[in-house]
Amino acid sequence: MPELADTVEQWAPDLPGFGESPPARLHTVDSFVDVIIEYIERIGRAAHVIANSMGGMISVLTAARRPDLVASLTLISPAMPHVLIPSTARAMAVLAVPKVGERLLARINDVAPEEQVRRLADALFGDPNVIDPDGFELAVAERARRMEQGYGDAVLLESLRSIVRYYAVPPWRSVWAAARHVSCPTLVVLGARDSLVGSSTAKRWRRTVPRAHVVTMRSTGHVAMMEKPTEVAELIRTYLIPDRASQ
Repeated sequence: MPELADTVEQWAPDLPGFGESPPARLHTVDSFVDVIIEYIERIGRAAHVIANSMGGMISVLTAARRPDLVASLTLISPAMPHVLIPSTARAMAVLAVPKVGERLLARINDVAPEEQVRRLADALFGDPNVIDPDGFELAVAERARRMEQGYGDAVLLESLRSIVRYYAVPPWRSVWAAARHVSCPTLVVLGARDSLVGSSTAKRWRRTVPRAHVVTMRSTGHVAMMEKPTEVAELIRTYLIPDRASQ
């Protein structure tokens, strides 16, 4: 966001049960789509939507359902169903198994927040060494706060299970089917070292959304906007917001 501060007015909504937003009745991909639609409606004009991971899936469904609300899409390592499931994604899928996920998260929570963040960084970043000490400490503090909330694990598991369910729906109800209805300018950023969603969907994105600009970033993991913020911001400026003065 700091990289784009001089380019566009920005908002960063917390989904229900995440960040500082309180939990809701449901924490599923479809319920989050409803939340984002309502959020943009309150803004009062179409928005340039930038999203990562599960947020990418939510944003695809939002743009397909309400094209009038989405001026452009930037999808950074979007969580889209595909056959080639990377190693970390297979581990995450185990968390979706009823009762198993609860037991595994309980074990994880027995580990100090610092170690949890270190392990997470190893999984999410192509090069964890790019994380500055202040950023690491901020993540540790946020993880500790999350563990004290009481509802964090339940929200995470409900959300994860809703993503996994999208792997089992018929093709005509899949997120890829929805992506075919995306009509706005679209930028897809994939990480060559992404062990969570991988980068093997590049060709499918080009087939499904022919107008999309698809970029695979070398030496980059699942969170390119954190690992290479300057490069990602420049891609957004170049391909989606050429006329900065009008924004």
